[in-house]
Amino acid sequence: MSHFEISRGTLTVLATLSILMALVAPKAADSAGRCTRVAKQGGSEFIINNCHTCRVVNIQRKRRGIAMPVMRTFNVRARSKFPVSFKGPGISRITSEVACEGEKGAAQNIIDPRSQQTAQRNCVSVRQSSSGQVVLVNGCNSCRGAAIERFAPGGKSMGRQAYKMKPQSVIPINPKGAVGVSYLADVACKS
Repeated sequence: MSHFEISRGTLTVLATLSILMALVAPKAADSAGRCTRVAKQGGSEFIINNCHTCRVVNIQRKRRGIAMPVMRTFNVRARSKFPVSFKGPGISRITSEVACEGEKGAAQNIIDPRSQQTAQRNCVSVRQSSSGQVVLVNGCNSCRGAAIERFAPGGKSMGRQAYKMKPQSVIPINPKGAVGVSYLADVACKS
């Protein structure tokens, strides 16, 4: 064998290994817990989820001159890009991420795995229905007031809207021209 044939064979092996690593990398990221990252694009920020599972992502936003950082939690669908509501200068970082409820690797209550833990979790979430429509889902046994924010194609906020949700209900969200919807918060309804 000549030196050229060995080099070409080595290059073939290396090329094959890099293709295999590229195919396996997203699944490896699922198990390592490092699925998401923050990316800036045109003055807006996005959470990018590279894994094959939904992730609950906690983000901290720190701005110069403001002592207390802003904290937000977002559910980011598998293999998607999600706009966040932060605008202007500042530094955003992901403080934690876990699998969404019901996904493999999601947090479990080790004291009472059957409990719903409704007092410690958000009752309302934004999901996509089987028909592709974006909906708000109230998973609690109590009335909830929920707020969302819509985003234009450039990531600019199109405004916020509040909904009053009956227990265990689903409400379709009218996109009103938005390309993204962000869940902001939910609170118990006033009696």
